[in-house]
Amino acid sequence: MTAKVKYWKETINSRVGTGDTAKKTTMENYWEAEYLSEDKIKMYFLDSGYERTGYSETVKPTDLGSRFTPLDEAEVRPKDLNVLKSDQVTSRAERHLANNELNSAEFEFNNALQLNAGNVRANLGLGKTYLAQGNEDKAKERFVTLSTIEEVLEPDNKYVFNELGIQMRKLGLFKEAGEHYAKALTISANDEHLWFNQSRCFFEAGDIKQAIDSLRRALAINSDFEEGRQFLLYIKQQLKGRE
Repeated sequence: MTAKVKYWKETINSRVGTGDTAKKTTMENYWEAEYLSEDKIKMYFLDSGYERTGYSETVKPTDLGSRFTPLDEAEVRPKDLNVLKSDQVTSRAERHLANNELNSAEFEFNNALQLNAGNVRANLGLGKTYLAQGNEDKAKERFVTLSTIEEVLEPDNKYVFNELGIQMRKLGLFKEAGEHYAKALTISANDEHLWFNQSRCFFEAGDIKQAIDSLRRALAINSDFEEGRQFLLYIKQQLKGRE
């Protein structure tokens, strides 16, 4: 059996976009192993602070060498103090935003980002704050910046990358939203809501064929997905009206 290494790294390479705009992206996921038996290992998915997220997979020892790379425990550090402080300030900023205290929210989100520029929640919250203030240009800039942060695609940030795509689409950032959904679907390909939102993005960009294709992928995952069925019906009605 493979030596009982506690921490493992998984590297995922993907290609985003098509043609001249295509680019390679690399993500690194971290796991903690619990050796249940000679032929069964439980792998716990870790967040950016190397804490268990609640998601786990059971694998065989042979999967370790082919899918994961062992890590020395010295490489796995607890969250940096500034990261922890940034999370705390972000929670305070989110409360201000929920109470429509927009100036206070903007101030605190910016404070959080000074402590940790890669704070996913703070970037999203600041973008939403700018939107609430009526400053679409700053909101667009913030959302595009957030879409380039790899951590936004981590499973524990799933609600963020879905909402980010929705916000970019609503702001007319169809190209950026489409690229964002493409990346998200490499991580969570069986999420019908992601396929649905990608379809909305294609539709509003005028790419009807891709919109229908994405909707069919959503309905293949969940045939009872009523929102997807209704949208597909709407698109077909629109096409008939053009004939």
